Amino acid sequence: MQRQFTYPPSFEDSLTKALASYQLTLKESKTLAKCVQALSDFFIHKPDDATPWHETWAQVAYLCYYLPLNATRLRGIIEEAEKRNFFSGIERVIDFGAGLATASLALSEKRSFKFQLIERAAEPQKIIEKFFPQFQAEEWQRTFSAPRLKDPQKTLAVFSYSLTELSDIPDWAYQCEALMLVEPSTQQDGRKLLQLRQKLLDNGYHAWAPCTHEGLCPLLTQSKTDWCHDRVHFAAPEWFNKMEEQLPMKNRTLTMSYLLMRKTPAQKINAARVVGDQLQEKGKDRQMICRGSEREFLAWMHKSKIEQEIPRGVLVEIPEDIQKVSNELRVQKEIQTL
Repeated sequence: MQRQFTYPPSFEDSLTKALASYQLTLKESKTLAKCVQALSDFFIHKPDDATPWHETWAQVAYLCYYLPLNATRLRGIIEEAEKRNFFSGIERVIDFGAGLATASLALSEKRSFKFQLIERAAEPQKIIEKFFPQFQAEEWQRTFSAPRLKDPQKTLAVFSYSLTELSDIPDWAYQCEALMLVEPSTQQDGRKLLQLRQKLLDNGYHAWAPCTHEGLCPLLTQSKTDWCHDRVHFAAPEWFNKMEEQLPMKNRTLTMSYLLMRKTPAQKINAARVVGDQLQEKGKDRQMICRGSEREFLAWMHKSKIEQEIPRGVLVEIPEDIQKVSNELRVQKEIQTL
């Protein structure tokens, strides 16, 4: 069964009220799509420029497109974090490059954290405070200089789509107990995140997810092209599908690269993470897994008559007696998901 998510239900009323301030509704799919296309074109043609928050079309595009999509991605990551008890002992969140506070909004849905947001533009704060009353931030900061750290041993630093132009997280973040790093699922951003993972391990952090181990990443050390990314299915509402019909971009599934790291060691689990889609080859089907520093694949030989496709990102139990041939683990009975 595929992992399916959507944005928090509380968003619907907020989006409706926000769009009404622009004399728009969620049903005006063509007008909404024009705003989305304009912002998409801006990002393509001016990738190094700051987001034009002062423009009405950019605000509309973020509200009706990027906010729902990114919140859905984050809900997939947050669910995984909850399964691993990643938030245990965390009381504060610093959301760096917060934008429209998407990460904080998603986190606040299930947890009562104290939120400190860092965002240069003033418009996002005004939008959130006016149309998302369900979310209360303790503080907004305009500068990207070191925030005032309060109880760093109880603090989670969140970097959601904010590291693209940086080679490393800021120095102050290394003082925080926990890190949530989310980046686009591109080869460039994904591999940069794998490099950062190793630096964080070298600086005393422990991998909680998606990694199930703390050895060298085989996608980084044994390949010049691979990168780690997750995928979830998007349960889009009707209004979003109508808008998307007017756009060249389709979002039936959503991908992202992410890391969950803490200074506290993670509880060890005897499992592997499925990090690849099913590859159909002559005589067999394969899916890449990660459980250590070796690049490995589960392999279903067609002659065995076992057919199974496991959702990307899922943890699976590997039988101790599984036959290994080169980098393949030959499946003799259905693999159990955890």
